Amino acid sequence: GAGGNIACKSISSISIGNVHTQTRHQPALDSYQNEDLLKLRCAWSEALESVQNRIGEQLHRLAEKEALTEEEEEERGKLLEEWIRLLRERDAVLLPKENSGVPGARDTRPVPQGMESRIPTLFADVNEQLRQNPKNRIVIGERSNVSGQDPNQMIRLTTVKHDQHRVCAISAWDSSTHETESLNCLTEPEQRIYLTLQVGVDVSLPYGMELELVLRKRVCVRVYKKKSLRDSMRGFMQDIPKRCGVMYEVVTGIPAFSNFYHENLNKRTSTPIKDSDMIEDNSNEHSTFQNNSSENNSREDHDFEVVEKIDNNYSNSNGLSELDDSIDPL
Repeated sequence: GAGGNIACKSISSISIGNVHTQTRHQPALDSYQNEDLLKLRCAWSEALESVQNRIGEQLHRLAEKEALTEEEEEERGKLLEEWIRLLRERDAVLLPKENSGVPGARDTRPVPQGMESRIPTLFADVNEQLRQNPKNRIVIGERSNVSGQDPNQMIRLTTVKHDQHRVCAISAWDSSTHETESLNCLTEPEQRIYLTLQVGVDVSLPYGMELELVLRKRVCVRVYKKKSLRDSMRGFMQDIPKRCGVMYEVVTGIPAFSNFYHENLNKRTSTPIKDSDMIEDNSNEHSTFQNNSSENNSREDHDFEVVEKIDNNYSNSNGLSELDDSIDPL
């Protein structure tokens, strides 16, 4: 489908919670969740299988004929080619190659300082949701919790400053509201404290639709005594990172992969193919997004360049250290 960008408009909400404490010897926690990725793979695979079955029916019909015309021979060749390509695409969806641009594929390219290496996926079939509830506001990622997150432990923060130009916000946060001992005393050198930051972002799609993305970032903080001027200067000279971020892949529909079945199968089948049986070609609606950063421009990879990566630097997490000098993100 045609590519487009998601335009971030404003921060609609900021929440924080789920305090978790562990030692520095335990594996570090990140913001990765694969629930949406599994949903996407399942829906994509089922859609491909549905079209494959339709093609299989046509191949079986041709195989039962004693002799084929020149036109039917050409049709069979195209059907076989399409069936094989669908099979390869299904394999690529379930087991994507590194750096292929397919959701869930491992990205081995270097990441900026402070950014997480794993890229979580957010998925929602926007067209399907509009068909079911055309008046409802679409929210993507509302239930895509990170591992161990309890929504009941999240505290909504009051926003004290909005920057519409940079699409960021600063919120006031009182660590004592969590009623957790680890946030009300100095952090031990061997101790690591994790919090989950949850941000609602209002965005617009290229064709005018507006929706909300719910993004999550797990941050590691420590509580310490107020720094002296000397310690502050030493930290400045050491270039200690003060920001952290995570990149998301956002998929708003099952990627359209071919018009062949749409143009040919309905012409030659006694059972018309319904829209619900097909993967929709949403190229005119821009409901899938092209990843322009892909370095592989081969035809095979082009079929999967459907994801717009959103780089969210979470200025809010930087605000944790700016609002209170005694708490610093690690």
